[in-house]
Amino acid sequence: MSWGSGYVTDIAYAPSYYVEQSPRLMALVALLTGRAARMAAPDESFHFLDIGSGRGFTALVLAATNPGWTVTGIDFNPGHVAAARDLAARAGIGNCRFIEADLARFDGADLAPVDAASLHGVWTWVDDQVRAGIVRLLAERLVPGGFCHVSYNVQPGWGGMIGLQRLMREAGRRLAFRADRQAERGFEIVRRLVGQDGERADEKAQAILRALADKPGAYLAHEFMNANWRPCFHADVVEAFAEAKFSYVGSPHLLDNFVELVLPPVALDLAREFEDPAMTELVKDLTLGRPLRHDIYVRGERRLATGARDQALKDLALGLSVPSTHRSLKFQTASGEATMNASFYEPVFARLAQGVARVGELLDVARPPGRSPAADNPAELVAMLVGTGQAVMVASPGLPMTRQAVALNAAMFAEQIGAGPWNRNIGLAVPALGGAFNLPAVGAFAVLRQHDWLSDATVGQALPTPDRATIEGWLEAALPNQEQDLRQAMADGVEGFLRNSRATLAALGLPC
Repeated sequence: MSWGSGYVTDIAYAPSYYVEQSPRLMALVALLTGRAARMAAPDESFHFLDIGSGRGFTALVLAATNPGWTVTGIDFNPGHVAAARDLAARAGIGNCRFIEADLARFDGADLAPVDAASLHGVWTWVDDQVRAGIVRLLAERLVPGGFCHVSYNVQPGWGGMIGLQRLMREAGRRLAFRADRQAERGFEIVRRLVGQDGERADEKAQAILRALADKPGAYLAHEFMNANWRPCFHADVVEAFAEAKFSYVGSPHLLDNFVELVLPPVALDLAREFEDPAMTELVKDLTLGRPLRHDIYVRGERRLATGARDQALKDLALGLSVPSTHRSLKFQTASGEATMNASFYEPVFARLAQGVARVGELLDVARPPGRSPAADNPAELVAMLVGTGQAVMVASPGLPMTRQAVALNAAMFAEQIGAGPWNRNIGLAVPALGGAFNLPAVGAFAVLRQHDWLSDATVGQALPTPDRATIEGWLEAALPNQEQDLRQAMADGVEGFLRNSRATLAALGLPC
């Protein structure tokens, strides 16, 4: 369609919540890398801008869990904007608005100053005029010291896919009409050319094709069927954002910020020869071959003294994001397996098994006898726990669920399950976290059915433990046409999830 300027418009973007867009995570990346950052509380005045907001899931989660914030979503697709506005109305969320705008021309004149912004799934898929419009908007509206998250397909990770993407798009356009069918037919042509597992493609393309094998047509359409699909080198994105006075901060995938963890010895020695961080990132991208980057930028960098940085980190509250029995001192990095120090981290995990704790308290329980507090390294502790996915930041410990969050979660779940299979993760808004928590679909289903009990009078109270008959009744009502043996297997999954995860989720403010 001409009004899309080559971007897919006849198929809605796949809805989801992306934690990388969280302003608190942006601030945490800044603190870990020695920059000043504002960690806004849920009741503070704060303006978050979601550029290319799609159907609004991330924007609405942040609005529902941070009632003091103003959240604005911008998208050029009127279908996305209408769907997001409808979802906001159904959940009773009043501090979020959605604007239909052409980002190539939108000047944001009526926008309040923006404290943090994000563009996920935009930069690699739009033309130069839209890119320039985004940078201009950020330069004019983002406050000094404000952060921005940008995701994009990165080179050279996509090098082996350049020709295959073109084949997929051109073949699909000639074999089908709707974008999702075009993507499916085009993907069939690619797999016929390179083999079902991509064995006739290079190693990087093989990995990408394997990851795409079970993706639905709507996902493939938005990833590959845009006329302006252009993977970028990190240095070129840095240069483009420099026009808005941005500096690169780091990655929301926290372990990526520690080159010792992600680079093998030869690449690490090479990276250390350069003071320019862009060279370090280029060495990473060349060595790791990853296809997607999530970058954090700041408009006005301020270096932070180590003592002030450490104090800010010590004030953060963390909670376990996995059952205590599932904790692990071993974790995988791009350069191999690494292991946390057991004498230090086992007491930390033991304390977190009791509930949410401040980082300063965790350092106290982990400190060996005779060790001076001056030797503490809160940055390492936070990076290890959050970076390995075993802990999350808790913005407001003890804050209960709200009617808006419960309603939003039910609506988001219905849309995501309606758009795809049950073998996926689904984010649920959690006020105590100031964001969402991702759960497997069967776990999200169990939480939502338990939340059917919640009302204004029961918020904060313990929920009843469902018996097997109750669980089977939930599934029969939700999946009346599902085969009995599959429904029984799902009931087993719900029982196991509740048995293993209730205490962990309750501590995070998500009772179930």
